[in-house]
This record gives sequence, structure tokens and C-alpha cells, in this order.
Amino acid sequence: MQKLLNGILRNRTLLLFILLLALSLRYMARNHYYQRTNFQALNNATLAPFFEARHQVFSYFRRDKHNKQLLEDNQYLLEKLINKQSKVLFLDSIPFEVIPAQVIRNSIQLNYNHITLNAGKKSGIHKEMGIISAKGVIGIVNRTNEETSSVISLLNKSLSINAKLKNSNHFGSLHWNGGSPKDMMLSDVPLAANVQVGDTIVTGGMSAVFPKHIELGVISDVIVPKNDNYYQIHISLFQDMTNLDYVYGVVIPRAETIKKMIFDNE
Repeated sequence: MQKLLNGILRNRTLLLFILLLALSLRYMARNHYYQRTNFQALNNATLAPFFEARHQVFSYFRRDKHNKQLLEDNQYLLEKLINKQSKVLFLDSIPFEVIPAQVIRNSIQLNYNHITLNAGKKSGIHKEMGIISAKGVIGIVNRTNEETSSVISLLNKSLSINAKLKNSNHFGSLHWNGGSPKDMMLSDVPLAANVQVGDTIVTGGMSAVFPKHIELGVISDVIVPKNDNYYQIHISLFQDMTNLDYVYGVVIPRAETIKKMIFDNE
């Protein structure tokens, strides 16, 4: 750690330049979609080492907090794990593996937020892989290289995932409207469904990205709109998207077969 700190001190001018450059590009990206898209790609390819170094410095001073969260995460996952290595979970009798990773950057203030992970192709992370935490869904991988990955955050207005009421088979689409990072919307649930505040929402499993029954949050408000056949449902997430650290990539068995079946049925 001392070597890392000495290296930062020796290169503080360069690091300051990179930081100022990043802030300038970020200002441009907030106002223009084209620049925003290119800037996000630049973040992953060029600035990922900088974010990793910054993350290591902060992690050094927050080790106790990180270790406590890691223990809590492992305790939660161990309740669902079968083998001694804590690698295989069983949902609906179908095993899937999880690949651990750590968040080194997490944007939350934009309309189209992304997350950077310190794991990439070498670790088994790949494009379109679902990312979860101990408390729910985090997002879907959209770019990856050998060492790092970019994830479309759940706090991204372009992302929606299949979800359902835990106590019934009424499905809907979970998405973020750009408001509070804790508040999501569940749409396309018909008025015929019995929906109550406090009901739990889980993943629907109608894709090759996330398994079924991963808990997402609880219903915080239900609106019955006029001249519409579907509820407007507010969801309070279990996972605090502003406080991410250890996450897991989900390896779905027979994912390609599932994708082909879904494509053939569309």
C-alpha cells in the first residue's frame, strides 16, 4: 500500500490532469447523447486503471467497512449455496454459478447510469451477463475487456427487466424513471392482479439473463389510472444502488439455448 501511495505522490500532476479532463468530458456528456456514449466508452477503456487506483486508496481506509459488508454478503449467499466453495445456487432445481467482482465506479446522477467492475473476460464476465448483489439485481453487462467490465445500471432509463409478483404469476416490466435511486416502476401488471403495498417483487425468469425469484424490492405505492387496464406500481428496492461494492456475475446454464428458444417464439 505504501508503494501505491508513493506512486500517487510522484504522479500527482498527471493524475490531476486526468481528473480535470474527466470532469470536462463529463460536463459535455451530460448534455449531448453522442458525446455521452463516447465518453462512457472512454471511461471503460482509458480511465478504468485510474478508477481502480482511486478505488484501492479508498478501500485501504475503509477496510473494516468493506470486510463487514463482504461477511454480510457471504452470509446471505451461503444460505442459498449448496457446495462448500459457495459457487452454486439452486433456483427451481436449476443450478447457476456466480462470478465475484468489485465495483470501482458507480454513476447515479445521470439518466443513463453505468457501473465499472474490476473483472472482465479473464474472470468469465461477458456481454449481456446479468449482475446481482446479495440484495438484488444490479444491471446487465454491455462492454467488457480482459480486466474490466461496463454494466448498464438498473438506474438507467434504457434498461427494463422482467419481474413478477412473488405470490402470483402476474408479470411486468421493472424500470427506472429517473427519479430517486431507491424508487423503481413496475408496469404492464393487469388490474386483474391482486396487488398490495408491501408485496415482494422478484425476477420473472423470462430471459437468459437472470434466474427466477431473485428478490428485487417491495411495493411502496399502487396507482389505478383512469382509462387504463394496467397498474402503475412503485417499487422500493432492497439494494441501495448508491452504495455498491461486491457484486456477482450470473452464469446461466444453457443460456444460448434459452436465447434461441425465445428468439424463435417471437
